[in-house]
Amino acid sequence: MLTADTALRPKTSSEALTEYLFIDASENRFEINQRAYNDPAAFEKERELIFHKCWLYLGHQSEIPNNKDFVTRHVGGYNLIFNRDKQGKVHAFYNYCSHRGPRLAVEERGNKNVFSCPYHGWVYGSDGELRSTGSTGGYCDTINKDGRFNLRKVPRLDHYRGLYFVNYNTNAVDLETYLADTKEILDLMVDQFEEGLEVLQGEQLMFNGGNWKLVTDNFVDTYHAPILHSSYFEYSIRRTGGIDVSGAMTAGLGAGLGNGHCYWENPLALGRPVAGWIPAFGEDSKPLIEAKRAELLEQFGEERGARIADVNRNMVVFPNLVVTDNVSLSLRTVYPDTVDTLRMNIWTLGGVGEPEQIRDVRVRSHLSFVGPAGFAHPDDFELFDRIKAGYYTTPDKWLDFSKGMATEEVPAGDRTRSSGAWLDESQERAWWSQWDRILGGAETLE
Repeated sequence: MLTADTALRPKTSSEALTEYLFIDASENRFEINQRAYNDPAAFEKERELIFHKCWLYLGHQSEIPNNKDFVTRHVGGYNLIFNRDKQGKVHAFYNYCSHRGPRLAVEERGNKNVFSCPYHGWVYGSDGELRSTGSTGGYCDTINKDGRFNLRKVPRLDHYRGLYFVNYNTNAVDLETYLADTKEILDLMVDQFEEGLEVLQGEQLMFNGGNWKLVTDNFVDTYHAPILHSSYFEYSIRRTGGIDVSGAMTAGLGAGLGNGHCYWENPLALGRPVAGWIPAFGEDSKPLIEAKRAELLEQFGEERGARIADVNRNMVVFPNLVVTDNVSLSLRTVYPDTVDTLRMNIWTLGGVGEPEQIRDVRVRSHLSFVGPAGFAHPDDFELFDRIKAGYYTTPDKWLDFSKGMATEEVPAGDRTRSSGAWLDESQERAWWSQWDRILGGAETLE
């Protein structure tokens, strides 16, 4: 890696707490050193201070609808069993045998009353309790009287509106406090469907070169959309029946929601399967979608109903849960495998009991843009690789995140709640400000 001869900081007057950021409001400068993305020291701090102390998304209740259902999932460096026991209680266990440590469940999902280890035959109930040591002798009857050989639970498990999160820090703040104002945006998503949300069958897994933070930057970075994804916006004119959305490109808001969470909203009429019909959805879906829009306005009133029905939004729940509620509805997490490789899991959502015509529209709309082979992801992932290449073939440099800084609002000086125009970068600065506070020791998340 090439490095510059100059010191890492461009000045000493930065508001930032770490050496990776430079903030100077008087000069409208918010800059991130490229080493924030590829420095192994920063990566190790992230593992310790972020992934082991933040609330991390685990899964949705619809993925384990029945007693004894389970899924296995990588979350923050650990492999977990997310399940319901035979009484219906939800658990999150570390996925290993308490005897010698082999992984217990190797399937991605299933339904099991017990989890058995193939090595020595230890058996655990769906509630995590040790049922058998696989041996007729050699152990005393009180071997597990203190429960030390039961499956180990994650320190914290909680949920909000069907979304389950884990935290590996026993002393962490409670989930609702941590979520801060993201709850309002999550409510707008869940309230689209009277019978609730469900994860559609299947899951997309993508691997790519680049640091994981490139994804969290990208999904709230609106600046790049009409440039990098210009082919999609050209296509959208045909898709929407000739509607030119360029006039709405400057509308909307980008903002921080506290605790590093951030989002944008915009009324671009690109089609929303829930309640925003366009010709590409087909004439047979039009009456269903228009009736759904009328239902939402009646249920929630004109203002909130229209916000649910018509407004697109992306949100990042710090550090790495991306919520997309626009031409499709999806959740995704991004984790680092190494400092400069990442994995992304994508789950598409729909409404419980929604008509098949709408479900079909929803899936096709997802795949056309934010699916892995759509208009957006191939563009984005190629750029991630190019950015990664740039880090290792150019001198140490500072990256600019200052767009709109001169006109944004920063309530009480809290940059995690800064807000500004949709095409500016207030939302990204909110995320990075929390990252800086955590790595700099000002925020313990407790």
